Amino acid sequence: MSHPTITAAATLDRSTVGGLVADIDRELRARPARVTLDLGAVEAFDSAGLGGVVSGMRRATEAGVELKLRGMSQSMLDFFSLVSVQRLVKADPVVDRPDPVTRVGMFVEPMLDGAGAVLRLAAQSVHELVVGPFRRRLLRLDRTAIEIDHCAAGALPIVALIAFLLGLILAMQAYVQLRVWGAEIYIADMVGVSVLAEIGPLMTAIVLAARSGSRNAAQLGAMVVSEEIAALEQMGIRPLAFLVVPKVVACAFAAITLSVVFDVTAIGGGALFAWAVADIELDAFGEQLRTALHMTDFVVALAKSATFGAFVGVVGCALGLRVRDGSEGVGRATTNSVVLGIFVIIVVDAIFVTCQRMLG
Repeated sequence: MSHPTITAAATLDRSTVGGLVADIDRELRARPARVTLDLGAVEAFDSAGLGGVVSGMRRATEAGVELKLRGMSQSMLDFFSLVSVQRLVKADPVVDRPDPVTRVGMFVEPMLDGAGAVLRLAAQSVHELVVGPFRRRLLRLDRTAIEIDHCAAGALPIVALIAFLLGLILAMQAYVQLRVWGAEIYIADMVGVSVLAEIGPLMTAIVLAARSGSRNAAQLGAMVVSEEIAALEQMGIRPLAFLVVPKVVACAFAAITLSVVFDVTAIGGGALFAWAVADIELDAFGEQLRTALHMTDFVVALAKSATFGAFVGVVGCALGLRVRDGSEGVGRATTNSVVLGIFVIIVVDAIFVTCQRMLG
């Protein structure tokens, strides 16, 4: 049985490839078992001409017809060697769209997996801090001091600036409402209570998550990619005690100290506004502040800050240690550490507030 043969012209370029493609389509409509394309007469060609050949091969594959090339010159073979002809000819695979339940599972499963990793690392860190000293595994104070310098000292300027401006804004907003009733003195209550009980620990933890939590995730992720974590384990050094626990303790300590700085600076900003705009003497502002605040407020604020800081450290370290896919995974872990860190802070803060209300 003879098979049809198509002979290409001496020039196979943009101007002649249309006729060649039309000839191929005409032969394919007859559905033969095989079609031969003779390229032996081709003396000059360009990428458009060879693109027409590849298009004909794709159409033949879709029609179930074998398109055989014959008489290809060495230059043509060199051109085709630069690309995967089989990949170009092969039809695009049809990807089945997952059902809604599967799509929800694909979205929720990584979140649950990450939350589980955070909780496991938190439990391991607490266990190391509590049980470690009894097994002669003391906290690495040198590593902790280095991490505290990065977390607390590095974030001090931005925390102080945010606190001062926020104190001014709170005092300004309170003054606009309180002056209607002639109760400007209660600016001290507004600024002091809101900053000490809620805004101070919360804003400090958010700044810490954006700065130190992302740094921890990026640092540990890069160490995982470069196999430094595996090298530490080969040397008998436990990454949990050497890297993770100092970072968690440093974040908790930095959150406490920065929260105190935030409270003092924000209240100072509010007092400055009250003195300069509302004509409230600093002594009267301080006396009203002492009446509004109690030692329990300060203790709860410190407990909040320590908890927030510890969770920021745990989230960053947990996501950093789970990095996969090289540098792309490092970037993804860095971004997720900020998002998940802030989310955890809000959740823990809600738990604190609920417990406070339940306990009166």
